[in-house]
Amino acid sequence: MSHTVSPPQLVLCIPGPWETRSDSVTDIVQRTEGQYIFAGRLLMHVATQKVFEVEFEPRDERMLRAFAAVGPHWRDSPDMQRIDSHRSVAYLLGHGGTDQDVQALMLAAKALLDAGGLGVKVESTGLAHSPAAWRGMCEEFALFSPYRAFVVVVNGPGEAYSCGMHTFGMHDVRVMDEDKASASQTAQVFSRYLFTERPAVQAGQTFACAKDAPVYRIASSEGVDYEPDSLFINPYGTWRLQRP
Repeated sequence: MSHTVSPPQLVLCIPGPWETRSDSVTDIVQRTEGQYIFAGRLLMHVATQKVFEVEFEPRDERMLRAFAAVGPHWRDSPDMQRIDSHRSVAYLLGHGGTDQDVQALMLAAKALLDAGGLGVKVESTGLAHSPAAWRGMCEEFALFSPYRAFVVVVNGPGEAYSCGMHTFGMHDVRVMDEDKASASQTAQVFSRYLFTERPAVQAGQTFACAKDAPVYRIASSEGVDYEPDSLFINPYGTWRLQRP
């Protein structure tokens, strides 16, 4: 019996220079030339009627460390250091499940960056992006930028696994292999294959990154054991790849 999975909640953390909520509301409306409007806690894109919830919190002294922990590729940059100058934090809430929903959420986050936001941390995956990187990805949807924005591959003892594929309503990937390089490459390639090709994967099938690469057998799996209320949990399931 099939069952319907509710689209997962996606949460983006965007620290900014706003002293008050009204400051941020004014900045967003003005700097996007009216493309977005606020109604209470809701942010709406006028043309598409897409609606997102925005929660504002005061300055968080842990914010710079949190961004640095999940954004190592820009940890030592001036952009990262500017995170510490934030005066408040906007949490942008939306739903994934479709490419259109994800792209709309990315553009809403860009509107917050245009209003002074200092970076984007994907709470539902564990990734952080600089303003320039996020803007670039918003201009490259056809080049698989949503995957780069929301999906990370984590290396653990004897395995590598993806996190974030639930963003698009897809299975995550878990590759069991003591060969760390092979496990990481396979998790990366297979998750990208799922994202770009949308194949009809079946348990029992095999997969290899190339003709001379290791072959893995695919099985259904419960996935990584996250905390019960974690935003990382993938309700769509996980494909487990292991050598025969």
